[in-house]
Amino acid sequence: MNKIVRLTISLCCVLIVAGCAITVGANGSSSGDLDSVFGGVDVGQNSNVGNISSVNGGIDIESGATARRVDTVNGSIELSDNVVIDSAKTVNGSIDAGSALVVTNNLETVNGSILIGEKSEIGGSLITVNGDIELSQVTIAKNVETVNGDILLTNGTLINGDLVIEKSNGWFSSFNGDDLEIRIDETSAVIGTIHLHKKVRLKIADGAKIGEIKKYYLRQ
Repeated sequence: MNKIVRLTISLCCVLIVAGCAITVGANGSSSGDLDSVFGGVDVGQNSNVGNISSVNGGIDIESGATARRVDTVNGSIELSDNVVIDSAKTVNGSIDAGSALVVTNNLETVNGSILIGEKSEIGGSLITVNGDIELSQVTIAKNVETVNGDILLTNGTLINGDLVIEKSNGWFSSFNGDDLEIRIDETSAVIGTIHLHKKVRLKIADGAKIGEIKKYYLRQ
């Protein structure tokens, strides 16, 4: 009987921890992963942590902090200035970053925008399905890809790979691609190819540096 009572108490404690928000204070550190089910994760200034994951909650990383993989399902990811991470991904939420963000690999969303501040460097690609991408003075090592999102490149943004607008499939196939807009200002550049798998409003300012533009929908 005592064993049953102790086991029940232990299980309850695990569920309570999983249901609470996780907070790492300023200048803190955690060698293990930070996992939350029914709460968000907050990482204080200049802290150093491992992987961060949440199911139903946002993730907030304050200025100067470092982390490895940052993932959530239902929640946004907020990254302050001078944050360093390996990657970030959310399904239902946006990724909003301040200046001087450093990302080793990809930033990805399904239903949410990606907004990145000045002097940021992304070592992989930026990928959304249903979300806008806005970049100001950002360097992207690989590609920028979306299905149903506007793209805005300003203030010397540099995409070293391709810019890709994918074709809508399934339920989203009725989406009117003509409503999408790609804007590249005169200071920004796409070194690779602009791949358009459906019609979009393409607004490229005089002075912008771009590679080849391929329009695949003309072949359909």
